[in-house]
Amino acid sequence: MSVFSRRLLAVAGKGGVGRTTVAAALALAAGARGRRVCVAELYGAWRIQHLFGARARSYTPIPIAPRVDAMSLDAVDCLDDFGRKKLKIGALVKALLHNRVMGAFLDAVPGLHDLQQLGKIENMLMEPGPGEPRYDLVVLDAPATGHSLTMLAGARAMREMTVVGPFHDLAHRIEALLDDHARTGLVLVTLPEALPVREALELVEALGPDAPLLDAIVVNQVRPASVPAEIAGVPWETVRAALVTDPNPDVQAVLATADQFVLRQHAADRALTRLTNAVRARHAAATTCSLPSVDVDQLTADDVRALARSLVHLGDAT
Repeated sequence: MSVFSRRLLAVAGKGGVGRTTVAAALALAAGARGRRVCVAELYGAWRIQHLFGARARSYTPIPIAPRVDAMSLDAVDCLDDFGRKKLKIGALVKALLHNRVMGAFLDAVPGLHDLQQLGKIENMLMEPGPGEPRYDLVVLDAPATGHSLTMLAGARAMREMTVVGPFHDLAHRIEALLDDHARTGLVLVTLPEALPVREALELVEALGPDAPLLDAIVVNQVRPASVPAEIAGVPWETVRAALVTDPNPDVQAVLATADQFVLRQHAADRALTRLTNAVRARHAAATTCSLPSVDVDQLTADDVRALARSLVHLGDAT
């Protein structure tokens, strides 16, 4: 089944691997394939909206490309939304949220904020209200590695804890969506480096019964080889053997730098091979793909559009 045929794609990974950028690129790629998409950030983050020109955070989805919107979720906004739509007590919810004691209590309820944000996504997909957009797919910029698993398992825990009532019903609907692997998929983002790959493998192992959720692993920021395989038609190893006996200290300094690049490249290659083999062994249906390196400090919307073009056919590989 195609990655882009899901209703919900959660994009997870260690902090700093480019999870948000990949989530935005996936949303644009899905839009290019004709799907109506919303990419959602959590906890009030609005990096995607800002990247595409927004001057302020917006809980209401705003367009960032043809057929693609972006929104910034926040637990308070989602709880207010839930109060108006499901409990019919929007004004009371607002009064409670602006009460410091009650706000601290709500903050202390394990998983409640995660539940509210996932509940908003479930509602957008399954029960959009009058005048609200209808989306084929929501791409979720999920929290960093460990929190992602906690968040995805939170609905089950909340359902068991509440037993009955509106939060129990909400948790049950979210759990049904997340447990349906035909509707929900997971895209894991990593870097071509030993530590991020190891942490990606740990997350893959930790999925347990949720392993079928894993649709793809995206290896971000893949750079071309630092040292060419050959120079002027001569293999690099031959060139190196000729240079290693040169007494010129400048030549030796250049050679030492080249050796460091080669060692780093070999380490990255070994990490990626380990990752690919592990995914094939445990998750035959999941695919691994690479994205080229971009300047993250100067990232632009055009960079994300270029990455999206690299991902348009990702769905065809699963």
